[in-house]
Amino acid sequence: MERAGFVSRLVLDQLQTLQDRPIEDIHVGWKRLYSTLGTRPVSGLGPDMGDENYMLADVYTLTDDLVFETYNPDAVLSCFATARENARQIRNNITYEMWTCLNTSYLEMRDVRLQDIWEVQPESFLAKAALAIRTFNGVADSTMYRDHGWHFLRVGLYQERAINITSLLRSHINLFPTSEAHREWNWSSLLGICEVRSAFRNLHSIKFNPNQIVEFLFADEKLTVSACSALTIIQQALTDLAIDCPDQQTRPGTHIRNALTLFEDQWPNRNKQDDVETLDMINNVNHACQLMNHELEQNYFFYEIEDTPPT
Repeated sequence: MERAGFVSRLVLDQLQTLQDRPIEDIHVGWKRLYSTLGTRPVSGLGPDMGDENYMLADVYTLTDDLVFETYNPDAVLSCFATARENARQIRNNITYEMWTCLNTSYLEMRDVRLQDIWEVQPESFLAKAALAIRTFNGVADSTMYRDHGWHFLRVGLYQERAINITSLLRSHINLFPTSEAHREWNWSSLLGICEVRSAFRNLHSIKFNPNQIVEFLFADEKLTVSACSALTIIQQALTDLAIDCPDQQTRPGTHIRNALTLFEDQWPNRNKQDDVETLDMINNVNHACQLMNHELEQNYFFYEIEDTPPT
């Protein structure tokens, strides 16, 4: 669900860019989007489709691939379908309200296709999907019992959020180095994708300073979408999970704890004008979140059972 919301906002930002931005901004927007997701545009768009020619792609085809394509696991509808199937398999471990919210949202979206909404306003479909995800998160927060199921949900949600924000920051800084002059849109759109433009303006001036935005999205512990805040919540959830499952021999979260020390020791002392150093720390956090999967699997799913007969 977190991934569906993230992709929805990426595509929504790009579609809004098409309305009033110059061709250079539209071009770099597609490039940032696919770089963030770690994929390439769908094939079959003609011989001119390459790393530097995103604008030659059919916008309709790219939007369809990112929102409705069933063979794309990152497509918005695919994420909803996967979440709904996962929830169906564990209905006895989630609340009735969570299942109803997710199932209803999926059924409303299931039969929609891009050709049905393209002439009207495709942005409204993506906005509705994002709203459904926020509603689901709110229902889960208000109805779930705070046992191991809740802790696993929080670990998964904030792991995905940390990976998304670090991937987005990495792609953005590579395209827009913080030391170079860029149009205000370049950095304003980054805040818009994360839905924190108002929060940033309340804290800072109306000018979008690149270094302040990087600091805000990566290391501000009071911002729930920041990488630092996400890792802090993950660490607490892992601690609660260990208390809830006392039989485990080891405590997962080594990579997350190591990454959190980066925010205390290295990040404040970095050279803010050195994007290479900044990107290295962002990559370290992203990698730590990726490695956490293996720890969780070994501790809670694929662990060795005592007195297991030999095979």
